[in-house]
Order: sequence, then C-alpha cells, then structure tokens
Amino acid sequence: MRARPTVAVLGAGAGGIAMGVSLKRAGFDFTIFEKSDGVGGTWRDNTFPGAACDVPSHLYSYSFEPNPWWSRTYATQPEILAYLERCCDRYGVRPHVRTGTAIRQARWNAPTCTWELTAESGERFSADVVVSGLGMLNVPHIPDLLGADRFRGRSFHSARWDHSKSLAGERVASIGTGASAIQYVPAIAPEVEHLTVFQRSPVWVSPRIDRAYTPEEQRRFARIPLAARRHRLGIWMTYQRARFTIDAEQTIALTEFARSYLARKIEDPDLRARLTPTHPVGCKRPLMSRDWYPALTRPNVTVVTEPIVEITETGLRTADGQVREADTIIFGTGFRANEFLSTIEVIGEGGRRLHDDWAEGAEAYLGLSVAGYPNFFMLYGPNTNGVNSILFFIEAQAHYVMSALRTMTVLRLGALDVRRRVMDRYNRRIQAAMVGTVWVAGCTNYFRARSGKVVTQLPSSGARYWLRTRVFPFWRYRMRRRPRR
Repeated sequence: MRARPTVAVLGAGAGGIAMGVSLKRAGFDFTIFEKSDGVGGTWRDNTFPGAACDVPSHLYSYSFEPNPWWSRTYATQPEILAYLERCCDRYGVRPHVRTGTAIRQARWNAPTCTWELTAESGERFSADVVVSGLGMLNVPHIPDLLGADRFRGRSFHSARWDHSKSLAGERVASIGTGASAIQYVPAIAPEVEHLTVFQRSPVWVSPRIDRAYTPEEQRRFARIPLAARRHRLGIWMTYQRARFTIDAEQTIALTEFARSYLARKIEDPDLRARLTPTHPVGCKRPLMSRDWYPALTRPNVTVVTEPIVEITETGLRTADGQVREADTIIFGTGFRANEFLSTIEVIGEGGRRLHDDWAEGAEAYLGLSVAGYPNFFMLYGPNTNGVNSILFFIEAQAHYVMSALRTMTVLRLGALDVRRRVMDRYNRRIQAAMVGTVWVAGCTNYFRARSGKVVTQLPSSGARYWLRTRVFPFWRYRMRRRPRR
C-alpha cells in the first residue's frame, strides 16, 4: 500500500470543515487545529446582534450538503453556525478537530519533507502537508487611537461581542460603518439611550431583498432535491453574470440605484450628503440593508463624520473639539483582511519567511500555493474573494488540494513546490486585470495592501476559477521524491 501524506489543517471554520470532509472521505490521516473551543470559525466568533450572511443561504452552503430547511433568503449567524456544526458531525470530522490549539509557527524541514508546527502553548506537532483554512476575516482590526487605555467604560470589537451586560439605557459609541455595523446598529438602536455612529468614509447601501421561506417551499426543497439545486443554480448564475469594471453597465446601474435608495430614505440634505460616497458601487464591500438608513434617522442616533483624534476617560474627542460621551465603545472596524496569515509565522525553504516575501502584498498561485513553501496550501488565500460565494471557492480549492495529495501518493513524492515563474506569471496577469475595476476606483478598502496592490479580489468569474482547479497541474510544481524515514 502506498503511504499517504499526513495533513495538518489550520482552522475549523467553513474551509477547515470542507477540507476535513474531503480528507475523511479519502481516508487520509489528518488533524484540524482550532484556536477556539469549537468549530464554525467566523460564524462562531461573530455573535453580535443582527449578524447574518450577505450571500443567499442556498448558495452559502456546501454543494455536497444542501440544506432544504434554510429559514430565509439570508441566513442568520445561529443558523449558519448550526449548519456548519451539523456538517462537522455528519461527516465524522469532529473527532479530528483539536480545539484550544492555536498554531503560531510552521517551519519546513527540508531533510524530512515535513512541516514542524508549534502551538501557542509550546506543544509541537508534525505533518507532511499543511492546509491553512484561516481565511481572511478572522483577525479583528482595532484602530490605534490615542488614549484608548484611559477609557473608563467598556469597549470591544464587534467580532468579540460582550454579552455579559446589556446595552439597554447606555450611551453607545459605534466606530465604523461597514458590513458588521450595518447589522448591529439597527439591532441595538432601539434599546440604547443614545447611539453615536462614527463614520470615516461613506459606503453605498442597497436594500436587502430578504424573506422567510414558507413551509411549503422548504418541504418541496426537501422532497425534490433537484428543485433546491435549481434554486441554488439560479443564485449562482446571478453572481456569475456580475461585472466589476468601473464602466460596466451593471456598475453604473447599481450605483444609480443605491443613490436613489439613499435619496428616498434620507430626507435631511445634510445627512444625505455625508452619507453619499464619491466612488462607484463595489469600490468598498457592497452592503445591503433595509434597516440601516431608518436607524440613522432615529432621534437617539447621531452620525458623526469628524475624525476621532483621541479617546478620553468618558468618551471620544473629534477634530472639531467636541467630546461625545459614551458608556460603551464598539469597534465595528472590520478585520485585517489584507494581512493574510498574520497570526502565524510560516518559515519555508532556506529559512525564508512568508511575511517577508509578502511585504508588498500577499500573492500565490491560484491563491493556493506559494513558491518556496512546499506542501503548503491555502483555502481562501490571496485573490480568491469577491465574485461568488466563498463556500463555492472553498470546495474548488479543497478539490485541488485533494488532487495534489493523490499525486503525492501515486508518485511517492515527499514535496510539491509551485515553480516561481509559474506563480509570478499568474500574479502579473491577476494584477494587470485589476486595471479599470471598481476595486481600484479611488476609495480606501480592505482589498488592497499598503503598497496599493489588490490582494483579496479575483478579477475573473467563479466558473473560470472552478475550471482551473479541476485538475492538479503537477508539471507546474517542482517535485521531490519521498525521503526514507
């Protein structure tokens, strides 16, 4: 019997679970290392009021595990977490998950063709192959504001919501107006005494067309699987037809639609002006909500666009000299999305360090492999975001990794390392395709590294990416025979 490589998967979120299901089905020896006390990743971390997905639920699910019982068009956090936990149990992945184990270093051992892993606790592990399922929305970003340590109230990031005490009757300051804020702000506004929303830059918001599935629809999806798949395909095709250039008819139409929606919902001309972006839809992450604009017009809600200069003992001081008093500060400031693998030190061939190689911005071949780091793969890696459901991409990537593992097994390989010229050529084409897209249309966004390089978005369709990951191109990798052990 051919010896199969052992696999270490980092993270038990949607990517780690999908990878675990594939490995389990194929009979590989693997361990999933998870820092928290359970599975679910970002859907376990983000428990803020109103948390929900902005991708329709029938597409934000695995193709191998359709869920006919989704309650509504856009599923909420508890429902998505329950779905991921159910998948983990149904496919026998949970026994392979080692919770409470945060891997902080992965070092390539060339003589043995293995990765040596070190956990935060100091424990050491070894595996032939490492697959990162850490994604890009797992490390909260908290701005470095002067005086933050002086604040006498409580403060927390939206991804680390403090449920120990209610916000009812409090003066709350919410910093940020991104994807999380537009969900929790409407949820908490009715219960707080006063809510001050600090906006750095405006973003386009369109109405979310969300409704509950009827019991009849759910039973039909359960009774006729083809009906559920056709429904999923229709959603998928909507994403497939998306175009991301500044001059695309779709971009122009969506921008005008968002502008008219803002005009209909915000009557105050001063507030409307402050909420109006100067960039097209898509330059920042597109947002959808029917509750956001009504929340901002509540009598107990104030929108502040003056920059925050410092945090005082009792509130936040802005550039106009005013101090907005607060009992609680919520950072709805997103994640360090463009700093891939920021929580782990990856050391490859010859002692090279991944963070050094990515000083100008992360890059990889197909978002999966990096030259100089053999047997190291990433799910939801650089330039694999933005054009379809990420679960669709994750499944394609897991298929690719499984093809690589089978290649290693059949050819008795100890190491696979993507060729430098292959990776460089691929990324030159990726960056060239960014010209003229909405992602470089002049706004600040998390899609770009400090150098200006777009590191998160994929400038092609999901279908094209899926096709490219169907077959593992072993000829584009340097191969090394398995050493004797």
